[in-house]
Amino acid sequence: MPIEIKELHIKAIVGARDREIVPTIKQEDLGKLKKEITKEVTEKILKTLRQKNER
Repeated sequence: MPIEIKELHIKAIVGARDREIVPTIKQEDLGKLKKEITKEVTEKILKTLRQKNER
C-alpha cells in the first residue's frame, strides 16, 4: 500500500551576495538533524497508517 506524503517544509535564507555566509555544520549537528528528520517522518508515516487502519 503506497503512502503519499503531502507536506514538505523548506527553509531558505535570501540575502545580498556580498553578505552571503556559507554555514558550516559540525558532524555532530548533522547527525542530530538526520535523527530529528528521520523521527519526524517516521511519526508522520505511522500516524497515517494508524488513520488508514481506523477506517
